[in-house]
Amino acid sequence: MDTSTAQSELLAEFAELVADDELPGRADDFMARTAAMVDLFFRTGSFTVADDPFEGGDKELALDSHLFYVMFWRMFDQTPAALIQDFAIRLRRILAKKIFKSVGDDVIFHHNVLFSSGKNIELGNGVFVNRHVMLDDRGPLTVGDHTVMAAGTIIETHTHRYQDFSVPLPLGGRDMLPVHIGSNCLLGYNAVILAGVTLGDRVIVASNAVVTKDVPDRSIVGGVPAKIIKEIEPLPGTDSP
Repeated sequence: MDTSTAQSELLAEFAELVADDELPGRADDFMARTAAMVDLFFRTGSFTVADDPFEGGDKELALDSHLFYVMFWRMFDQTPAALIQDFAIRLRRILAKKIFKSVGDDVIFHHNVLFSSGKNIELGNGVFVNRHVMLDDRGPLTVGDHTVMAAGTIIETHTHRYQDFSVPLPLGGRDMLPVHIGSNCLLGYNAVILAGVTLGDRVIVASNAVVTKDVPDRSIVGGVPAKIIKEIEPLPGTDSP
């Protein structure tokens, strides 16, 4: 039995259990069967990918990626082992080399980092990605050396089309716009970088800021939408050539 058939059978059974109010008392058996479905995925590597409700080609992107490794990463992060920090960071580093378009040395990923497929992500050396970061790589996403993303950072590389009133909004499609984050940047807690934005080198984005436009080198930005707060002046004798 393939995973698609297993999922369909389980969902049909679940619908009957709920409709007949028989889930209490049989939930343990149902959960055991879902665990068996996961075991089937691990044994075969096959996985059913849902259609994209927003007409944006997500299914094709997923199928063109190393899907088994992407799903393994997500499943691993739901296990207690994901919280054994040193082990988990090294495991994700190995997976990243397989999944992403390119990954530099000494990259750190904490738990529950989400990304679309990984195939459009390029990370430099020493990039730090904290917990609950979302990296949308439907479009190209590049991040320079030693950039830090605080917990909750969101980077988007797509926008929704909304001006065709002849179709429901979800069916209007998407536009993919590349995002480039420079080196030695700091993206604060819950910062949002929208599609098409370029951040220069040594840019600091304040917590909860929403960046909608390009930001030049050595700038601190904050607010919604983000605006330049100040320019960063290096300490005497520390400026790079």
